Amino acid sequence: MNIIDRYLWKSVLVGLAMAWFALTLLVVFFDFIGESGDLNENYNSLQAFIFLLYSIPSRLYELFPTSMLIGTLLGLGTLAANSEFIAMRAAGISVGNIIFSVLKVGVILVGLVFLMGEYVVPKADLAGRNFKSSLSNKNIVMTQGASLWIKDQNRIIHIGQVWSEDKLTDVTIYTLKSDYSGLESQTHVETITSSDQGWEMSATTEQTFSKAGVDTQFLEKKVDANLLNPKFISIASVQPEQLSISELSELIEYQQSNNLNTDKLKLAYWKRFSAPFSALVMLFLAMPFLFGSQRGGGAGQRVFIGIIAGIAFFLINKVLNQLGSVYGVTPLLSAFSPALIFLGISIITLQRIR
Repeated sequence: MNIIDRYLWKSVLVGLAMAWFALTLLVVFFDFIGESGDLNENYNSLQAFIFLLYSIPSRLYELFPTSMLIGTLLGLGTLAANSEFIAMRAAGISVGNIIFSVLKVGVILVGLVFLMGEYVVPKADLAGRNFKSSLSNKNIVMTQGASLWIKDQNRIIHIGQVWSEDKLTDVTIYTLKSDYSGLESQTHVETITSSDQGWEMSATTEQTFSKAGVDTQFLEKKVDANLLNPKFISIASVQPEQLSISELSELIEYQQSNNLNTDKLKLAYWKRFSAPFSALVMLFLAMPFLFGSQRGGGAGQRVFIGIIAGIAFFLINKVLNQLGSVYGVTPLLSAFSPALIFLGISIITLQRIR
């Protein structure tokens, strides 16, 4: 790493830190305003603030691409305004070399943020949801992988997989004796779905324990209107974007083995890879603004352009993802198409720079 690399890297890192901190602080502030609607005697302002602290890793991950664009414009914009890029090019350093130097630090940052999204974000999100749910109900505990433990009077319920508020799989119900001296029965249900009549249980195996032995009964279908409180399931249900790559892979494999639709899961899976790629594209997108108009405009103008470009990318990304789901576009193409579009725009614009 030479002097130029260190100089450029320092400028990018300082600008990124400023933009990342400002955007995260702004989003968390609006999240706090949104949480204020849930405040009650069991959930005060301090607890809401603690809950939002758990969400910071997720916000940092989501805002990284936009922060990369704004931070690069902010950090390197001063160099462009002071004609330092002109001096570098006069010294024999080409535009390509400058871009390559900046991309090197971008790759390192993307790798670190990717690891954060894979290992830190899911655990922090899980801890936050457990913290909030414990304030309103002490008998519910969520574990990694969308698994759920619920204590309901003399019953302990383990839900292996919470697919949504209307579908649960691999459910085991342990019923204790009234004096809590032992286990009265154990019921395993393969699938539970919500219906108008209540909770519909499929493939139920019930084992009742007594002094005479174990009585086993199998039922293909069974309906229980009071099996679970829907509020518990609402708390525990997670979005695919909140799961790690390994968890998404397991869910996709499970859905495919049961001939179920996996487009939503596959889209979330590929977005975990397209998000780091998008951050590099955002960094690359900043280059035409820096080299195309080195003497015109100040830092405020460049940051404003970055915000507009970042918002445009965010909206286009959301729209194309949704359109892809509606019109049957492959999840891989839906996940990467917005970044590829902006990458094409960046390349075309850079080629026009003389």
